[in-house]
Amino acid sequence: MKLKYCIDHSKFLVLSNVELLVLRYCLNGFLISFLKICRVKLIGENNMWAMNNEILFSIIGILFFTGYFNTVKAQDINSHQDSLSLEKIIVEKYYIADSTDYGDTIHGILPKGSITYRIYVDMKPDYKLQVVYGDEKHELFIKTSTRFFNNTECSAYTGFNIDPKKINENTNALDSWITMGAASKLHTGILKSDDNNGSILTRNTLNQSDGFTKGVFPNFKIFNLDLNFFNNTKDAVLFSTNNGAWAALGGVNGPTAENRVLIAQLTTDGKLSFNISVQIGKSNGDIIQFVSNDPEKNEIKFDGLSYE
Repeated sequence: MKLKYCIDHSKFLVLSNVELLVLRYCLNGFLISFLKICRVKLIGENNMWAMNNEILFSIIGILFFTGYFNTVKAQDINSHQDSLSLEKIIVEKYYIADSTDYGDTIHGILPKGSITYRIYVDMKPDYKLQVVYGDEKHELFIKTSTRFFNNTECSAYTGFNIDPKKINENTNALDSWITMGAASKLHTGILKSDDNNGSILTRNTLNQSDGFTKGVFPNFKIFNLDLNFFNNTKDAVLFSTNNGAWAALGGVNGPTAENRVLIAQLTTDGKLSFNISVQIGKSNGDIIQFVSNDPEKNEIKFDGLSYE
């Protein structure tokens, strides 16, 4: 269902399920906390400034709404060019574990035959990845037929948390996580085939080209996701949501002209499968939403968003 918010008597702002999710999350979290702080200070200092919760909530909500969503424009039909902005979803077989990787049993047992995959969203130039999401019509899931490997020392829920100084210790480099471009606190992820700037890794097959490069980090946010999944060493089988997302506020480009953005690294000895939806933005503020099945109005079906 879409929500139309009246800007004036002639214009409407159309919010998709993704924007509604982000708005609701922020209002329920940040704004409620901010509301409590403001109200305590106002009432404590002078009763004359006491305000009704609903009024203050509405004021803050409007300020947030108009600030964050001022780039979203009403669109009835995506242009043909926009419909081609998502070129493909790339699943890179990043690393195949060998006997040297199985020795570390302290920081999580890495099963023999484990493969580390990296998932990239490949877009046309001048488009930015904004959100990876699941909603009530399009569940997001990432799963394996066995379990995902999570390193207990690294415990990196996202690529933004990877410490490059410790990445060569035990199996830290093979940890599972989600991201919006970042592969460490200092590096952006890049396909090994596109990486020609050497390596910070000492592992076999990664000591020449490691999939790390310099890049610009976005404002990364998590909405309504339980990231404890990426610290689970026993039964990390299915990561899913029909009401959550991870996002780059303002969007993020890939580090090269090919414009490929890393969104996840996953290690498993089982069969990997996933289903995701993505929102891509244009420089003029327009958005394009791609789903793997059953597109609604203004959504575009893209088969590559489902993988098995």
